[in-house]
Amino acid sequence: MRVVFLGIGAEQIGVELLSAVLKRAGHDVRLVFNPSLFDDRFQLRIPALARRFDREAALVQQAIALSPDVVAMSVLSSTYQSGLAMARAIREATGAKVIFGGVHPSAVPEVVLEEAAIDAVCVGEGDEAFPAMLDAWARGDEDTPVANMWFKRADGQIVRGPQSGFIQDLDALPFPDKALYASEFDVGDPYMTITGRGCPYRCTFCFNNFWAKLPQRSGVKGGRYVRQRSVAHVIGELKAAKKQFRLRFVDFEDDIFTVDKPWLKSFLEAYHAEIRVPWMCLSHPKYVDEDIVRWMKEAGCTWVQIGIQSLDEQYKHASMRRYETVGDVAWALDAFRAAGIGVRGDHIFGGPGEPADAQEVARKFYVAHPPKRISTYWMTWLPGVEMTQKAVDQGVLSVEDVARLDRGLSPTFHDNGAVRDPAELRRFTNYEALFRILPGLPPALRERARAEWFNGIPVPALKTLAMAGDIVLGFANRHPSHRQYAQHYARQMVRHVMA
Repeated sequence: MRVVFLGIGAEQIGVELLSAVLKRAGHDVRLVFNPSLFDDRFQLRIPALARRFDREAALVQQAIALSPDVVAMSVLSSTYQSGLAMARAIREATGAKVIFGGVHPSAVPEVVLEEAAIDAVCVGEGDEAFPAMLDAWARGDEDTPVANMWFKRADGQIVRGPQSGFIQDLDALPFPDKALYASEFDVGDPYMTITGRGCPYRCTFCFNNFWAKLPQRSGVKGGRYVRQRSVAHVIGELKAAKKQFRLRFVDFEDDIFTVDKPWLKSFLEAYHAEIRVPWMCLSHPKYVDEDIVRWMKEAGCTWVQIGIQSLDEQYKHASMRRYETVGDVAWALDAFRAAGIGVRGDHIFGGPGEPADAQEVARKFYVAHPPKRISTYWMTWLPGVEMTQKAVDQGVLSVEDVARLDRGLSPTFHDNGAVRDPAELRRFTNYEALFRILPGLPPALRERARAEWFNGIPVPALKTLAMAGDIVLGFANRHPSHRQYAQHYARQMVRHVMA
């Protein structure tokens, strides 16, 4: 079968893995990618420019010209509506089957299948479910349940497949099909990959909060949720990438790259000996120590991303299920800074019930233990996670609000998120602007800087200024994502103009 994946805004490792699985099974796989410039759902949202560079209609025609048998998309809440509109138009023109998978459909499969344009939803991991669904369609079998798949029969009835356990042997999967995205991104810089799956934590705002429990829906044991590829398997992928894609920088996208210390030691020794390319990763204060920081530096790590989210310890424990202490965070930031590894710390505004003084507590912490960059996000209600359900139970969200969330109509984490009160919006926007520029200030000015300095600037203008400040600081600090993001936008804008 010919399968056309739809992509919006960013490269997706999960799609690359599925493409490799499907190609191994003999299917023809293509990609139609919408760069969605200036509304990419991940970093930038400038509506006036987004309309100027909109390519959705042309990309729908591109997909139609490929005559797909199946149209597929891995969907986030922020990409659901756009993906649905494209899939609907392609299906109407070609009669192709449509499969949606990923985080959003897995949280609310019954809502997604209410859409006439959607024929199947992959709930959870799709490495085995996706090819099994294609085989069933090829046989004309619309009655036999497929594990991890919900699909419609010709009469509209929904067949709900049971949930299976998580794939335990990750080495049995092929290397991700990076060639799928090679015409859209310079996949060698950064080369994005994962060395394992799963996270040991269940933060109440994160998809792992419900994803880890999916097998329980069918009363089966899921097996180990945190799983690791072998060192040899990952090194084999990276050695192949060096030959094929001129590897210059690696971005390890594991939820916590440092989760398994013995594995990490073996891997970083092999990486330093055989790959020797600068790299960055995500980590966690509970999963770093002096040995790990030293090994990372010796193996060429230049940046690490750490989720800080809040510096109110009691609130984090009770409302976010995050159990690291402020001391843990301080130690990690100081240790990485001393080793010469840049830290990008993630901070969330608008957590429900967070004490009013939490941002001032955070300011004082960041002055004493400055990351090299503070990335700011706004708490966003998402389907399926514990924090959203608590908001419903507490009457913060109405039935109508939840219906909008389930259909992907929620604000994004770079907008105002869940914040509705004008006074809170003012206060949080002031602190957002401060936190974004704080790492770049001289120590003496950093000590004196206050959120109140920004009171005279209108909120929309301040948000723009804060974004500009973050961009300038990112380039000044040589954060790899800024350079790579700029190169990607330049390439896509030229392509748009030349089209």
